[in-house]
Amino acid sequence: MTLKERVEQAFGPDAEERVLRFLREKELAGCGDDTQRWLALFEAYEQWRNQFLLWEDRTYVDGITGWNLCMDVCKLRLPEGGREDWTAYLYRMTLLVVINGMGAGERTSLAAGKEYHNLSAVVSDYYVNADYVSLTQEQWLEEISELLERSWKKYQQFPGSSPAYHREMEKNYPKFSSILERLAQNTKCCEVVRMNQYGGDDTVWYFGRAQDDFCIMRVSDSM
Repeated sequence: MTLKERVEQAFGPDAEERVLRFLREKELAGCGDDTQRWLALFEAYEQWRNQFLLWEDRTYVDGITGWNLCMDVCKLRLPEGGREDWTAYLYRMTLLVVINGMGAGERTSLAAGKEYHNLSAVVSDYYVNADYVSLTQEQWLEEISELLERSWKKYQQFPGSSPAYHREMEKNYPKFSSILERLAQNTKCCEVVRMNQYGGDDTVWYFGRAQDDFCIMRVSDSM
């Protein structure tokens, strides 16, 4: 089965519903309410990090259509011996990326039931707006490089007036470029799949499979 077939089989046209059902009926089935589910999910997240995560990075630059163009990327170990249920693996690894993007304070509040008490908040990045597309690694990184270039041009034209924001952008544009360079030099994906089309508030996911590891990138540019 190709990576595109695995990703499409896992997420389909209703990824939000599928991932939430997986959490409630399988991964967190023993929990009585959503507060317990958040706690159990954060415990599972730590286990996934220890078992699968090789490296991670994230940054943001000036948004093209939204406030900020955000990128999260993780390089992960593949399932051992090919025995892993690939649908469950993809759900767990994308959830790892989602939870990675939460601050410690947000996780504490969620676990305490103080905000976003409903577990459905965790699947807000899974809305599917387009077909699944197979790419080469070069096409994948070119797409992200083009977004970075569009962001930089917009920022130069409309830089705003916040000194603190300018200082962040002085660090983040080079960091964004360095992440892409690291991926180009150290990742050799034989298959890449894009879930969603850039534009609007919907998150775009990239899945890249190499011989010895797996990459997931999340890109968003929402208001």
